[in-house]
Formats: sequence, structure tokens, C-alpha cells
Amino acid sequence: MNDVDIVYTMWGNLKKTQGMDVGQIGFHKGKEVRKVRVEKRKNEIVNRLNKTKEEKKVDLRFEREERDRTEREDAKKKLREQQDKEKEEVKKRGEEKELRNYSSLMTSDKMVSNQDSGEESDDFM
Repeated sequence: MNDVDIVYTMWGNLKKTQGMDVGQIGFHKGKEVRKVRVEKRKNEIVNRLNKTKEEKKVDLRFEREERDRTEREDAKKKLREQQDKEKEEVKKRGEEKELRNYSSLMTSDKMVSNQDSGEESDDFM
């Protein structure tokens, strides 16, 4: 393990394409890559690198099902909100139409004749 190159770069600079082998990576910008050559193995550096090393077991099927489920829930929620808005609009339009309509005012119990009022409008003098 002598003459080891350690490569430092941000994760956003890593490039992985379909044609690459497993474990092979490239870089988008070469200027953002820092390389350090270690002549002799230093356990301090190796131990620090091993502490930051992350290995995860990924259950892709579970993650896909979870993502699909959340997307379906979001779509249903948006659809319900849209339907509620449409119901509110229909209700609001119905109320406005009822206000503009005079049918509620033209009921027989609210009607009063001028002849029944008892006042003679001709005798104003």
C-alpha cells in the first residue's frame, strides 16, 4: 500500500455514466479535484478515511414503493383539494344566482296591495 493517491472532491463533482464499470467514476470539473500522494501508508489517515466510509444496504424495491405511495397520496390530495374548490365555486355561484334572483321576494305572503293600505294618496291637500 505504498504510493497511494487520495482523491478529494465534492460529491456534486462526481460523474457516473452507464458505460462505466462498477466502482469506476469520473469528474465533471478537473479543477475541483485535489489529489494527494502518500508515499508510505499512514494508519492515521487510513483510519480517518475508514471512519467516514459509509456502506448502506439499499432496498430499491421498498424505496420505489414508498416513493410511489407518497406520490399517489399527493396526487389524491391535490385532486380532493381541486374538487373541494370546484364545489365551493358551484356553491358560491348558486348563492350569487339566488341573490340576483327575485323569486324569494315575490312570495304571496310578503306582497301588500296599495289599495289595502288604508291611505288615500289622492287626498294629499
